[in-house]
Amino acid sequence: MIAARNPSNIIPCRPAHLLYLCECMREEEREQYVALTCAEQYDPDVAARGFINTAANGFAITALCQDNTPAVAGGYEEILPGVWQSWMVGTERGWAEQWRSITKGSRWLADRLFQLGARRVQTVTLATRTQAIEWFERGLGLKPEGIWRGYGRDGQDVAAFSRVRGE
Repeated sequence: MIAARNPSNIIPCRPAHLLYLCECMREEEREQYVALTCAEQYDPDVAARGFINTAANGFAITALCQDNTPAVAGGYEEILPGVWQSWMVGTERGWAEQWRSITKGSRWLADRLFQLGARRVQTVTLATRTQAIEWFERGLGLKPEGIWRGYGRDGQDVAAFSRVRGE
């Protein structure tokens, strides 16, 4: 099999990217952030600090728009030995313009984790985010694992997905 390569607009994630993206975060991602962190409300400074810490402890990439502004940043954090949880933050414009690069970069990053010994990569999303769910399944090849009923801050249902080594 030929090793996948990242598009040229996929670069290592930097704290400045996350500061920018948290200011411009898509509304549905803000809703998910609040639901999954139990924050009272969305605060871009608090979110950026959290993502910066997460990125520093794992693997993270940024996709750039054509004008070199950050489109999306995301990565994986090891939550158990060999188990990596994904995270991502992006802009409306970034997703509209760079969805292919984002998909390729995300797949490359997961494949790299498996090469380095990961046994599982996983993600969650609010169950109402149907486009995200479709992307996880079709774009990233993740398998649905079910719904965590009432899991979010205000009782939102959360959908879980994963891929294990060898799939």
